[in-house]
Amino acid sequence: MTVTDELITSESFDRLLAEAKALSRREEGREITLKCEPAEIVRLAGVFRDDPELRFSFLSDIVYVDHYGQPGNGARFELIYRAYNLDDYRRIHIRVPVPDGQSVDSVAGIWPAANWYEREAFDLMGFRFANHPDPRRILLPSAFAGHPLRKDFPIGGEEVQFSVNWGEIEPQETMLDQCFEGMTWKEYVERGDDIETEAGASPLRKWAEEDRMIINMGPQHPSTHGVLRLALALEGETVLDAACDIGFLHTGIEKSAEQLMFQQALTLTDRMDYAGPLGDNLAYVLSVEKLLGIEVPPRAQALRVMLAELTRIASHLLFLGTHALELGAVSVFLYCFQDREQILDIFELASGVRLMTSYINIGGLRDDIPEGFSAKVREFLEYLPPKLVEYHALLTRNPIWLERTRGVGVISVEDGIRMGVSGANIRGSGLKWDVRKAWPYSGYENYDFEIPTGSNGDVYDRYLVRMEEMRQSLRIVRQALDNLPGGDYRISDYKIVLPPRDRLAVSMEAVIHHFLVASRGFDVPAGDAYVSTESARGEMGFHVVSHGGPKPWRMKMRPPSFATLQALPKMVTGGMLADVVATVGSIDIILGEVDR
Repeated sequence: MTVTDELITSESFDRLLAEAKALSRREEGREITLKCEPAEIVRLAGVFRDDPELRFSFLSDIVYVDHYGQPGNGARFELIYRAYNLDDYRRIHIRVPVPDGQSVDSVAGIWPAANWYEREAFDLMGFRFANHPDPRRILLPSAFAGHPLRKDFPIGGEEVQFSVNWGEIEPQETMLDQCFEGMTWKEYVERGDDIETEAGASPLRKWAEEDRMIINMGPQHPSTHGVLRLALALEGETVLDAACDIGFLHTGIEKSAEQLMFQQALTLTDRMDYAGPLGDNLAYVLSVEKLLGIEVPPRAQALRVMLAELTRIASHLLFLGTHALELGAVSVFLYCFQDREQILDIFELASGVRLMTSYINIGGLRDDIPEGFSAKVREFLEYLPPKLVEYHALLTRNPIWLERTRGVGVISVEDGIRMGVSGANIRGSGLKWDVRKAWPYSGYENYDFEIPTGSNGDVYDRYLVRMEEMRQSLRIVRQALDNLPGGDYRISDYKIVLPPRDRLAVSMEAVIHHFLVASRGFDVPAGDAYVSTESARGEMGFHVVSHGGPKPWRMKMRPPSFATLQALPKMVTGGMLADVVATVGSIDIILGEVDR
């Protein structure tokens, strides 16, 4: 709900802030949108975080949009700060129009999670944030020239220029001499990819000057769950400090989406979180459907919930198996993969594909569930509960497991909120926050389930939370199956979805609709929309911007692993080197989601 379209300036600040406070006290004020000029963003962010009537302490994301060539948008660029009050589930969207070339003050001092968000906005769009503690690229190589999410940046990779000649200089020499201003390799490693500190200092450089040991863990290390590089400062086996280096798997998904029709861009969402692709399908289509103003039939909603919860279980089984393997429990790894195969069989039965199904589509589902699907799901509902009991028997009171997980990788609720942590990772610290309850979607308000929480915020509690989440997901799947409505599995507007195949042989109108949707897509009304979901890793959402055409003008993802990884140095500092492996496994990151 918009407070006003008037821009908040220093003259109108107090009046518009009073309007926002008044609106936030009303039920319809759970979603507040306002506009702010760049000079006022730090003051406004501080008030929204600290005012006792507002308390927007959680920065979910910073969206950045280039309106290049679009008349009537005023400033070329726009920043959208999305923050939450987690006490009574309210959202604020602060829109900041930014003229080309103008810098914006960093809000990392207000919301520390903004550190990586602002670095990403600089890296991919070229925004300059004054007073940022670490104003460097975060996803792209330092030798990369330009900012690829600008609309005037070419899509063709062959046209991308680097600031050095890669054909004449060895990559390592380039990294030493050009990208890092003549630093030696030792100096680069010692500097690391330093991130958030209260004073904005370079912690690994400080430890190097004190002659502490600086080592690399990854990006090839199997326990970093993908191509993640950690630079660790050590004293003996104690971690003094840590820094994350990401971007090795950057695939340009958001840039690619701008070149595709809305229904084609769906396939890109599968490739981001490859452990839970149906969850990302759901988040994307909900945002597009909000722009279209459509609501899918009850049968489609129930099937979407069922598929999303089965995906959550499959993802948690992958987490449990790999996490246990890294701590020495080889048998659990084998059992979890065997059980996960049962879910992949269900997905294959429905879609013909085991992983990247793209089965949840705009307007409903790609197809209705086939004969035998319900029986297969019921069989799994009886199969898994005894297996969960077995996992608890193997691990939960195992003295070795307890030694490796209790009191390890601790993060408090307050630090988790400051750093933007969500999902099981923040619930393990004791915060009872789940998007399915806070902002229900797809009919989740009609399901009976609990939100498990921990109390210590350590590796052990994060493990227990996910174990209980699997049990709660089974409850939801059973309810969805027992109350599965009949009727259509998608909307009947054939200007948006493909007509049924059996109509093509008898209806020329159906053939025409099929041709138009498949060849040119459908126009989505101008505007933007954001819908968040509770993925297996936390708050997942897509901020979709349309200028009225068949392709998304902008598709900004809110990947939970990106925010969670920013908090990893906080979790491992002060612990043992061997505990870094346990901590990384416990936060269940997917590097395809982090790097995108």
